[in-house]
Amino acid sequence: MKKIIIIAKKEFLDMFRDKRTLMRMILIPLLAFPLIMYLITTLQLAQSKKEAEKTLEIGYYLNGQSEKYIEKMDTAANYTFTLYSDSVQMQKDVKSDSINLAILFSANFDSNYQSGKQAAYSLYYRQADNEEFDRFQKLLDLRDEDLVQERLKSQNLPVNYAQPVQRNLHNQSEVKEVIGKYAGGILPYIFLAFCFMGCMLPAIDLFAGEKERGTIETLLASPVNRVHLLVGKMIVVAAFGLISASVVLIGLFVSLNFMADGNGLMVEVNKILSPQLIITLYLLLIPVAIFFAGIMIPVSVYARSFKEAQSILTPLNMAVILPAMIGFLPGFELDYVTAFIPIVNIVLATKAMIAGTAPLIPLIITFTSLILLSAVAVFISFKQFGKETNILR
Repeated sequence: MKKIIIIAKKEFLDMFRDKRTLMRMILIPLLAFPLIMYLITTLQLAQSKKEAEKTLEIGYYLNGQSEKYIEKMDTAANYTFTLYSDSVQMQKDVKSDSINLAILFSANFDSNYQSGKQAAYSLYYRQADNEEFDRFQKLLDLRDEDLVQERLKSQNLPVNYAQPVQRNLHNQSEVKEVIGKYAGGILPYIFLAFCFMGCMLPAIDLFAGEKERGTIETLLASPVNRVHLLVGKMIVVAAFGLISASVVLIGLFVSLNFMADGNGLMVEVNKILSPQLIITLYLLLIPVAIFFAGIMIPVSVYARSFKEAQSILTPLNMAVILPAMIGFLPGFELDYVTAFIPIVNIVLATKAMIAGTAPLIPLIITFTSLILLSAVAVFISFKQFGKETNILR
């Protein structure tokens, strides 16, 4: 054990002396979250404000009807209504984006409304500009509600006559359950991505890099068992994966505190990141980091150079990212089947833990399966590292 610690200590010192490693694995993840979340929030608020203040150009063709329906809406701010004498041209203008939307009244719109029947009009829009449609739809809904109240008043009927049933909504889900269901997939997704990237650079440098520099032979000639040498290096690779994930967590924590000013949702998210959740998440991440190290080391041992190992390992990112995206899909929950699927089980387990609905048995299966998977990966690493043809390639 003492020899393993000596090897690990030596490799840690070498890695921390490399400024590029510190930049890629610590500084960038630490600053990435606050910066990304700040930029996204600022851009989103600016864009929302811009869209809300944008004047929408609305065309309308009366088709022999009165302008009564349009008159009340024409007083709304940030809307301009233009009368057309040609309905075909109006539709072309919507299609060419000369105007935002258009209304074409039916030939019997006024007579149907006045006789108590249902009046109709056609609304022309571009689905590509869905935000404009949604915004105008709200104005149309308000206008239609005015007409309903007007018709009820003309018939001496109460204002709630057209709504015979009142629906009172009572949400029984806690805020953390909602966050866990809809946003809980983000946390493990980011953790896994950065844990993988954190493992990759040390794995390449400590094996393919040493082969390329010609220092691996010196290590093998030292009075240290090859198993101890491998375990020491593997500890460093897994540890850097966890360090990278930890730095991301710190960045996330700082971002949430920075954005929590007056935002109840963010305050609630901040509360969810409890020490118990973080400890449980790390218990899941440790075998995953060992598994990542176990699949990267054989590749790095086999590769002839740093560049070759990097070219092989970089596409493996997709093998982590694609299963992790399951966490964003509805209908997937942690159960007796998904608990056995690598990567997917971590995402679903984290979602369930955040929501406070994690089933105990599937959670135990997830942890056990991750340990077994990491053990298999370690065994493969031992086999590959033990071959002289790989070491001396």
